[in-house]
Amino acid sequence: MAVSLLSAQETDTIRVSEIQSVSLQGTNNYRTKKTESVARLPLENLENPTVYNIVPKEIISEMNAVDFNTAMASAPGVVVSNSVNDSGNDVFMRGFSSSASFRNGLIQNPRVQSEIANVERVEVIKGPSGTLFGGTLANYGGVVNIVTKKPQENFGGIIGYTTGSWGMNRITADVNTPLNKEKTALARFNVAAYSQDSFQDAGYNKGLFFSGSILYKVSDKTTVTLDTEFHAPEKTLNAFVRQSEKLTIGSMKDLAGAHDRSFTSNDIGSKRTNFVTMAEVTHKFNDQWTSRTSYQRGMANENESIFLVLSYMDNNTVSRGIRPFDSYKVTTDNIQQNFIGDFKIGNLRNRLVVGLDYYQQSTKNQYGMFKRTETDKTGSVFAPYDVIKLDETFPWQPISRSLVQNLERIPNDPNSKVKPTNYEVSRFSTFSAYASNVLNITDNFLVMASLRMDNYKNDDIKTNGVSGTGGYSQTQFSPKFGLVYEIVKNEISFFANYVNGFKNFAPSLNQDGVLTKWDPEQGNQLEGGFKLDLFGKKLLSTMTYYHMNVKNRLIADPGGMGSRQDGNIKNQGFEIDVIANPFKGWNIIAGYGYNDNKNDDRSKDNGKRIAWTPKHVANLWTSYKIMDGAYEGLGFGAGFNFVDKTYINITNHFLSPAYTTVGATVFYDKKRYRIGVKMNNALNEMYWNFYGQPQKPREILANFAFKF
Repeated sequence: MAVSLLSAQETDTIRVSEIQSVSLQGTNNYRTKKTESVARLPLENLENPTVYNIVPKEIISEMNAVDFNTAMASAPGVVVSNSVNDSGNDVFMRGFSSSASFRNGLIQNPRVQSEIANVERVEVIKGPSGTLFGGTLANYGGVVNIVTKKPQENFGGIIGYTTGSWGMNRITADVNTPLNKEKTALARFNVAAYSQDSFQDAGYNKGLFFSGSILYKVSDKTTVTLDTEFHAPEKTLNAFVRQSEKLTIGSMKDLAGAHDRSFTSNDIGSKRTNFVTMAEVTHKFNDQWTSRTSYQRGMANENESIFLVLSYMDNNTVSRGIRPFDSYKVTTDNIQQNFIGDFKIGNLRNRLVVGLDYYQQSTKNQYGMFKRTETDKTGSVFAPYDVIKLDETFPWQPISRSLVQNLERIPNDPNSKVKPTNYEVSRFSTFSAYASNVLNITDNFLVMASLRMDNYKNDDIKTNGVSGTGGYSQTQFSPKFGLVYEIVKNEISFFANYVNGFKNFAPSLNQDGVLTKWDPEQGNQLEGGFKLDLFGKKLLSTMTYYHMNVKNRLIADPGGMGSRQDGNIKNQGFEIDVIANPFKGWNIIAGYGYNDNKNDDRSKDNGKRIAWTPKHVANLWTSYKIMDGAYEGLGFGAGFNFVDKTYINITNHFLSPAYTTVGATVFYDKKRYRIGVKMNNALNEMYWNFYGQPQKPREILANFAFKF
């Protein structure tokens, strides 16, 4: 769903208006045009039986978002964090964690992160999405698709600078230009450079980013688009603390004394090089049929990255371990062909997409092996470093890169199967075919039927040049059905859907010690609700109830040997979101989500809530911009995000407490410039994310943008 409302505003100049329509410094208009990438079909929100939210460029600009997480704060029912090892964008939806793993509708490994400077909008598609997006990187909670900026016909641009807390420095430039007089060749470039220290005693985040996009109109029917991104982030990686089941205290609040202290040091920042290239050809055969052919390659490469592995030993002691990577490289290739039709059979309108999708991911990983202890020399990828006390008066030694590099690896005993250094090459691929059709039984009654065939193939893992185990192949079918009845045409619709998602498992030992090929894990959801678009498009809302069962999960055998495939999860919830424009200049976006999520199987965790899943989440953002008069362009905004308590472990005895963060902004948006001040966590709440990682206290950012 989602998108925004708003009356059209006066344009400043044609060229400023054009570049604003695709930039971070958007207009005051929240409501975006309909998107085809959600259903891969031209469907209006009220015609689509799927629930979705869109974070448009206007909110990204208004919230002065300098990263993906800040931008996503306005998405109803969504909580974003930097993942367990601070290496990606974790997205919580409907009881499950996922990642921002799609870019322009194609799969993108979460390590290949898009920089916010090149984001046009973010699409959040709720529920299992195996039918249209597959099971490789989609999750049961939903799919996050990042849509990047595209070239426009008129020359213009924006240069911005942001400064603020903890040494924030960020400069961005967004330039759009036609390349010929006929405006059949267009180009757009975005650059960003940023640096900020951590609020803790150690830690930093900095990087450089460049993107370029060229669009060429071959003819009235054919368009070719080429784009590329280069991102070189460098930052300290802050891990969550494992083994919380050893604690006898109940909450992270009992460890608040360590909130502002970092387990890491500035000497072990990790560098990553991300590179993405994409080519797309769109050809319109006629008024009924369009072809879209897309190819995308992504690469994330890092050398000498150092991951912290933290483990509680008791209420006041943490073991610091190290997992060093000599090198780690992920390369992905995704090619997709869609044929999209909008035609009639008799008097019945059909909107049909038929597609083929091939995705391949290869990983090259070189890493060391270390002694577990002086007496246990069986080998581990984790190297013990030291033990520290969670006491404000106890000094923590900074971790030294030179000491990590000199950690003793297991001796290269020719008679041992454990080698001091391993080089692994792994690869998997999926080939998929899918079709989805929306049929208008009447003008008000629509039925959707969709099916995907997905063949997953995992190659044998090669270690030091020798093939081992791990290879297998599996085929899965994923259906989707939906119906929509527009009770009042273009204003009120009832919708319902059945959707499927799935995951593949590599063969492993069962409870009898036998190597077993497992069935795919299945997530099936039933959902129903209402969508509203009322008062002359001043109120847009979705209310929905969903019920999901996940079966065929692999769980540890109670006898202690291998796994068994009888794990289940029961998951249900209710969501409501609202986007309103009560009068000119005033905008509201709000959401609430309730989720009941628990294990339902024969494991020892039966009946317990899944870790890292809050029961209640809520958000609100509202702003007002003066549209005319002496103070035209002056605006104010404020909002909050509430996240309920979350259990950090499956034993459900240790948690990260509930929190509410409040944000506020003041800005002055004129024809040629924009000045804004944003305060994040304005009430200075001390809080932790799902994984018990300390989060920022009050942060103040000031932004200036020049438009041309």
